Amino acid sequence: MGAAALARFLLFDVDKTLVDSGGAGGRAMTVAFAQLFGIEDGFAGIGFSGRTDTAILREAVGVHGLDGDFPALLARFQAAYHSILPRTLAESGGYVLPGVRELLAGLRAATGAFLGLATGNFHEAARLKLARFGLYDSFLAGGYADDSEDRAELVAIAIERLAAAGGGHGPREVYVIGDTPLDVAAAQANGARSLAVATGFFSADELAAAGAGLVFPDLSPWQAVLDALLA
Repeated sequence: MGAAALARFLLFDVDKTLVDSGGAGGRAMTVAFAQLFGIEDGFAGIGFSGRTDTAILREAVGVHGLDGDFPALLARFQAAYHSILPRTLAESGGYVLPGVRELLAGLRAATGAFLGLATGNFHEAARLKLARFGLYDSFLAGGYADDSEDRAELVAIAIERLAAAGGGHGPREVYVIGDTPLDVAAAQANGARSLAVATGFFSADELAAAGAGLVFPDLSPWQAVLDALLA
């Protein structure tokens, strides 16, 4: 089959890759935790970068010795978090990262390119964050923290959903685009390529050392990024 039939699956992380929400997610999670469990600053000392919201909550529940069925606690937490997040987003002064709108527009216009999400956010949190900036409708499908605590599994789920949503099950090249070594590792675990941007908490050198196939300081050279993804 000719190269023209090769589909491109582009799976994007959300926070610090597409948008910077000004810490709105972390603040909303902290408020929700305090409301539910009476514990202030419940996520202090717990790492967020590159991890799934479900894994972050599970660690906090363990740190604070909270009793109860975790799926039930998770459902209660999600309901509270999602009710608070719109307010913290409005207060945060967040923004779309440089080059993102231009890159997404270029990819949407490209034949055989299919855009999805592979994010540690809960699905509703990802929707709220991206919809605030008019980006959510750019993506056909995704994998989220609701689906798995493991980032590699999220990527696998996102690939299958993107195929079902219109990408088909034929020959394809998959890219994972993110800002952490965990995004790179998730790509590697699925036989995908990775493009990393140093717009989060990791430098370009650290991302390259983690094995990222392509590294950019940010997405502002969007034409070069577009050309690399479609090459």
